[in-house]
Formats: sequence, C-alpha cells, structure tokens
Amino acid sequence: MSSSTPGPDVAPVSSTMQRAVEALRRTMKAIYHVHPEHDSEAIASIAEQLEKEITAAGTMGLGQSSLARHTRSPLNGSMNPMAPPMTFEYGEKSITAKVRFHEGYQGPPACVHGGIVAALLDDALGRTRHLTGRNCVTGSLNITYKRPTPLNADLLVNARIDEIHERKFIVSGEITYDGEVTASAIGVFVFLDTEKFNALVSDARSASR
Repeated sequence: MSSSTPGPDVAPVSSTMQRAVEALRRTMKAIYHVHPEHDSEAIASIAEQLEKEITAAGTMGLGQSSLARHTRSPLNGSMNPMAPPMTFEYGEKSITAKVRFHEGYQGPPACVHGGIVAALLDDALGRTRHLTGRNCVTGSLNITYKRPTPLNADLLVNARIDEIHERKFIVSGEITYDGEVTASAIGVFVFLDTEKFNALVSDARSASR
C-alpha cells in the first residue's frame, strides 16, 4: 500500500517481508488455478514448512500499536497477503484509491464477490476520517450494486465527505471500472473520542485472546 498525507501512519516493512507478502499474494492467485484433486506432497510440505517458519518468527500478540496494526488491514495492509495492493490519493474532503482483485476474490464468474465490494467501500469511505482528524466507527452503510465488478481489472474508488456534524459525518462513494460505476455507497460514521473507542473494542479484545 502507498499513500500521501494525511493518511494513517504505518510501520515500515522490511524488504524481505515485502517480498514474502508479495509471494504469498501471488500464491493465493496461483492456487485458484490448481485442480482440487491435484496431489502434490512437495507443495504440501513446502506450505507446512513455510507456516512453521512464519510462526517461529512471530513475536507480536493480538494487541499491537497502531503503527503495526495498520499494516494488517485485510483491505490494504502492507503485511497482509489477503490485502490487494492499493494506492491512495487524498484531497481536501475526498479520497481516491486504485486497486485490482485477483481470482481469489471471485464471487460470480469473473466478478469480485459482493461482500468484498462492500468491504472495499466501507474501508474507503471510513478512511475519510483521516481528513477530519478524529476517530470514528461505521454507523450505517447502504450499498447499491449497479453492475458486476470485474476481476483482474484496474478499479477506481472515490469517497467524499458530504456533511460533517458534531457527532457524525456522512460520506458517499463509488467503485468505477472503465468510467462506469459498478457499486456505490452512502455511509454514516460516528465520531468517538479515544476513551469511548477503547471502551467499545475492549470486549472484542477480551473475546479474541
């Protein structure tokens, strides 16, 4: 992931971990094309050994600093093989992102899964919080699917702040391919101060340990 200010601060990723994540992303794409009945002891052994190596390298628990946690996002995390490479540009009250989804994100044939489309819009619209300088959570998100969102295609995501109120702000946005909107969304995001935000996620942190 790359971004220009005022996006979130993100921990730097070493060159070897960048290579590892990129290789795992390519692996997730490649395994889509392997027949379910394909039998390979070599592939299974290599995958199991890789899991052991990565587990042994792990020194961090679930609770991580914001700098590290921002690299783990399933939508744009530079240390998350699930996350497709994504770039961002920030305006005064808007964000533009560019992204491609490979076969591993497929729903209908040759189309990005609708749940991934919704998650992408939630992430992009919610990211506008960095333009306000305040914490927030999603209050509601209304998705309209207009046409299929294609795989292996350069997608453009736009999000803009429409209204800012004392306790919430309203954002709209859309995904476009080749100039046509594939899905759009309107979201309401609720401002939370740090104390309330930490209290909100405390139960989830306890349950996830």
